[in-house]
Amino acid sequence: MKSQADDSAPALIAEMQTYYERRAEVYDASMGYDNPDVVRSLEPVCEALCDEMRGRSVLEIACGPGFWTLRVAESATFICATDYNESTLAMARMKPVDPARVAFIRADAYDLSSVDGQFTGAFAVDWLAHVPASRLQEFLDVLHRRMVPGARVAFCDQTPSATSLTGIHDLAGNHLQERVLPDGSRYRVIKHFFSDAELRDLFARHGEGIAIRRFDEQRRVIVSYTVGHAQLGRSAVS
Repeated sequence: MKSQADDSAPALIAEMQTYYERRAEVYDASMGYDNPDVVRSLEPVCEALCDEMRGRSVLEIACGPGFWTLRVAESATFICATDYNESTLAMARMKPVDPARVAFIRADAYDLSSVDGQFTGAFAVDWLAHVPASRLQEFLDVLHRRMVPGARVAFCDQTPSATSLTGIHDLAGNHLQERVLPDGSRYRVIKHFFSDAELRDLFARHGEGIAIRRFDEQRRVIVSYTVGHAQLGRSAVS
């Protein structure tokens, strides 16, 4: 996994932010989250995330329209669900969540200065795969500054289908896909598909007890770990 400087990263991030802003109203339908059969098939993944965040005060990154927020709220004591786009947050706020247990806040995942407090857990679904290779370590350092020792962190992403791998990469090694919205507009998105070895290498300095679980039927992978004092110390001085 390459980590060299990538001058295209800011432009790609801006393009992805615009894409997801404009996809907000159709996002759930495009993912099948409005299909009871799809939702039932995702139960093992939902249960695994709920187990990871059970009884924790949780920071969610890139919550989108809130499908996963709603599910993880069943086990977490509190979720601060963040997203960059107000359009997706507007959709998320329409979900039937308990406002005493879930707060939706606009935040930049690479900054998080708009988020108050420390958390005992963090998770993100379909986010890590979109982070430019040159900013992965930076993002993790920013996230861990919001964690307390012993916090549990979990990332869930998709695994590739037969048509997912485009063979197109930029100079920094980011795998690129083209996405088309219903209005015909086209956008480039970064979409990593990490191997187990790449995941262990990525999180080696960030977590203890790294666990990787693959859900082949659902085309999902969850990587989780515990943040210790040593990892938090390194994040604080990075």
